[in-house]
Amino acid sequence: MGVLKKFEQRLEGLVNGTFAKVFKSEVQPVEIAGALQRECDNNATIWNRDRTVVPNDFIVELSTPDFERLSPYSGQLGDELAGMVRDYAKQQRYTFMGPIKVHLEKADDLDTGLYRVRSRTLASSTNQQAPGTPAPAAPPAAGRPGGYGYPPAAAPVS
Repeated sequence: MGVLKKFEQRLEGLVNGTFAKVFKSEVQPVEIAGALQRECDNNATIWNRDRTVVPNDFIVELSTPDFERLSPYSGQLGDELAGMVRDYAKQQRYTFMGPIKVHLEKADDLDTGLYRVRSRTLASSTNQQAPGTPAPAAPPAAGRPGGYGYPPAAAPVS
């Protein structure tokens, strides 16, 4: 990830985090959808000129109040967010190594309106690409920012 991209992420986290703390607004699903898209963009791995692989397993960490508000809908919300990620990936010509899953979790260290997204690329037991095309090995985890299974993200997002 380039220096400019890291700076932009820090600035975005700082500004959004400050607004969330001052205004105490609740997390909205559309904000989560945007964060999942950014997570795909930031963790895209180019396999060859025709294939860019992005994470397919996401955990969205929410503050206790936001989790309690959204958890009754977590199954349906996870499915809808996975569909949005799938649509976005299609537009960007990204591919996945397995099925897309989005899970909500409670994080006691987050204030209302703040959230954190972690992701990883999980290979599926069934091949989701064109028949006859060999599946590439899973991308290396070493040195990749964010995501669970990777070093934790520095700042929560809002």
